[in-house]
Amino acid sequence: MLPPVAVDQLFAPDFAKQPLRLSDVAFVPQFEAAAFNWLKQASQEPVEIAKITAKADYLDRLPVRIRSGSPNSFRIWEEALLSKGLALLMPETSDDVARLIAAEDIAISNGQGMWRDDAMDEPPYVVAGASDKTLWGRSNLADVKDAIGQFVVVDAVLVSVEHQEWRSYLNFGQDWRRDFTIAIGSDLRDVLVGSKEALDDWIGRKVRVRGVIENRGGPYIALRNVNWLCVEVQ
Repeated sequence: MLPPVAVDQLFAPDFAKQPLRLSDVAFVPQFEAAAFNWLKQASQEPVEIAKITAKADYLDRLPVRIRSGSPNSFRIWEEALLSKGLALLMPETSDDVARLIAAEDIAISNGQGMWRDDAMDEPPYVVAGASDKTLWGRSNLADVKDAIGQFVVVDAVLVSVEHQEWRSYLNFGQDWRRDFTIAIGSDLRDVLVGSKEALDDWIGRKVRVRGVIENRGGPYIALRNVNWLCVEVQ
C-alpha cells in the first residue's frame, strides 16, 4: 500500500493509478488529521484490498474495503477508524453493516474522537429527547431539537407509527407536531420491510437514523438511503 495522499484518496500498486477510498465511511474536518495519521501508519503493513463495486464514484475513486496485518491478527480499516471515532459511518451497502455499527457504537458509548462531548461545536450524535439519554448512560448528550440543518446520527425509542399511502411516519414522542419524526417514502419502505404494517413491530425499540434534520414544526428526517436506518434486534 502506498502512503495516503488524503483520507479519501488512497493508492495501491495492484490498482495502477486508480484512486481508492474506504467504503462506508466519511471523514469530518476536525478529525481528518488524526485519521490521516492512522491511515499513514496502517499503510506500512501488508494489506488486502477488496472492491465493493467495479464502478468508480463521481470523483473517479473506487470504493474498497481494506484490512491489514497478519492472517491471524488483522484489522479492518473501516472498523478500526469507526471504533476510535475518527470516521463517520455512511453505509453504502448492507454488507457487514452490523459489524460497522458495532464498531461505531464503541466510540459513541466511550465518547471517543468525534463523539466526545466537547469534540465539536455541532455534535454529530444526538438523541430525540431527554428520556433517550439513558440509551448510553450519558447525561449531556445533545438534543435533536438543537440540530436543525445539521447532518447527524440520531438514536431514539420509537413511540408510534402513522401510515399513509405514499409514506410512513415514525414518531418519537407523544406529539408528532413537535417531537422528532422520520418519514419513509413507500419505495424505501417496501425495501426495508415489505408490508408497511411490519413497521408497527418496531414500536418500543431503539432506532438509529442518519440524515439532515429539517424543521417541520418539530425536528424531522426524510430518509434518503435504506442503509442509513437500523432498528434494535429484539
